[in-house]
Amino acid sequence: MAGQPWQASRFAASLRRQLFRKHLGLVRPQDLQRPDANFEPVGVPNAYDWGSPEDNVVVDPLSDTFQSLWNTRARTNTEVYRKAFRAVPDDYVQTWNEYKEFYEYYFRHADAGAEGKDSQKTPPRVEYGHVVRDDFPGGAQELKELLSRVKGTLVEMPLCFLQSEWTTRRCEWSLTRLTDEDIAKEGLSLNALTEEIYT
Repeated sequence: MAGQPWQASRFAASLRRQLFRKHLGLVRPQDLQRPDANFEPVGVPNAYDWGSPEDNVVVDPLSDTFQSLWNTRARTNTEVYRKAFRAVPDDYVQTWNEYKEFYEYYFRHADAGAEGKDSQKTPPRVEYGHVVRDDFPGGAQELKELLSRVKGTLVEMPLCFLQSEWTTRRCEWSLTRLTDEDIAKEGLSLNALTEEIYT
């Protein structure tokens, strides 16, 4: 750990490394035609490829190389999901207007009908969980190429969602003003506990 010798049990070390590899997208695909010990039920020890290139990447989680890969994968995956699915919460959305432009306009019918200006409730422009067609003029091929950049399961934690001012590089909360947006708006259900927490 951190470049220094460190002893850990075989089980703990292999479990930690396997989990890190899974999150980083470094687990090799299993061949159904060639089952190994990992196909067996509980009671049969799993096989682990000690010393493989993928294993060597996760040996030291405190190394600069590991930290760089971890953060890069999380950032890349987050950017891909942002473009492909407009998932919220998202750090790029810091005001209600940005939320409507980024998400509601497509998925929650935030047009005139949703604002109560039209008595007819219009359906959302895009079905929830689908991509916005206009974002991909190259069609499905462009989307597939973008999604092929996703590796593993890591994404960045959206710490700045609906926070209208960036106070530091890590988006820590400002002591003078938490947000320019009133999150205790009509439509949000707050009880005595949540009102104290969020307002």
